[in-house]
Amino acid sequence: MTSPRIPRPAWATTLRRARTEAGWDVHRLAVEMVRAAGTEATATTASLARRIREWESGRSTIRERYRLLLARVLPVDPKALAEQPMGGTEADRVRSVTKGLIALDELTGGADLLPAAVRNARTSHRAALATQDKGMASAAAEALQVAGWLAFDAEELPLARRLTNDSVLVSRAGGDHFAKLFALSQLAMLDAHERRPDQARPVCEHVLSQDLSPRVRGLFELRLARAQGQEGTPVRAVETLNRARARLREGVQDRDPAWTWWITDAELSWHEAMIHADNGDWARAVDLFELALGGRPPGYQRGALYDAAHLVHAQSRVRAWPEAERVLRARIVPAVGRVHSGRAHALLLRTGAEVSAGSGPRALRELLAQATG
Repeated sequence: MTSPRIPRPAWATTLRRARTEAGWDVHRLAVEMVRAAGTEATATTASLARRIREWESGRSTIRERYRLLLARVLPVDPKALAEQPMGGTEADRVRSVTKGLIALDELTGGADLLPAAVRNARTSHRAALATQDKGMASAAAEALQVAGWLAFDAEELPLARRLTNDSVLVSRAGGDHFAKLFALSQLAMLDAHERRPDQARPVCEHVLSQDLSPRVRGLFELRLARAQGQEGTPVRAVETLNRARARLREGVQDRDPAWTWWITDAELSWHEAMIHADNGDWARAVDLFELALGGRPPGYQRGALYDAAHLVHAQSRVRAWPEAERVLRARIVPAVGRVHSGRAHALLLRTGAEVSAGSGPRALRELLAQATG
């Protein structure tokens, strides 16, 4: 899983509200924008629809020419669509810190960021309890969840669980339903990592009994699939994952919260690989880990390192020594000095021990020692 994304900024919410109040879907807005641009149009309807989804999720800011064009087709002030300076409330400041931590996590991994994230989470949590302010409660829930994620990546699992549980509680107290759902999904993720399917499955089934947006439902089906795989029913698990894959490939819809952005084809491939790995089908896992690694975007350094570590581990299980050496040289050794992920380090240590016990080639053992030294 990738790190969570902060809630939509004000300008993204403004655009989405203006579009829905006009009664238009994303495609209709794109059509109207192309029509309004006339001979000056430089984008197709399809490419504009993709941009609109990016804008509304908050993943991409809106350039001035598009802000002016949007103001021609929607009753909205173009200034309201510009990125605004962070506000001065305490909740705003908490969100600003959290946003920076998220951006850094994708580049550096969670180990180095954890102390700052825990301070941000605990300070905001205390403020939320003291003020009973819903805005602060929402900011604290997010900060606690992100800190929990970073603790997970740092392999500080008891701390990750405490922080994530606190996120569930404060989001529930503050009435932030979406934050509560994301924290629950993170608890199920932790259960999968620690091979506790008996804990993950009830959480997933409870949430799936509710009225959910398509991508949130797909996310919890994904978590349920991992639990089913660890319960020794891989065929059933893959069927559940394929239902999630079909749902998630429908794209982002209006009811989907912004934080569901991270569920990509690469992520689905990784989870399917883990289902097979959990059941000892290492050859199939190798193929899917390769697919996951190949599908990561260039800037996704922490996740790519973790994918590569899993790929090398699976390759070592099928004794594909030359292939494992190539991945280590190309994807892992150059990255370990820049990205500090406790999960990746722990997995590479385990792989090194297994390779040594299985009399793996010396070159591979030396590369693994270099990656974990």
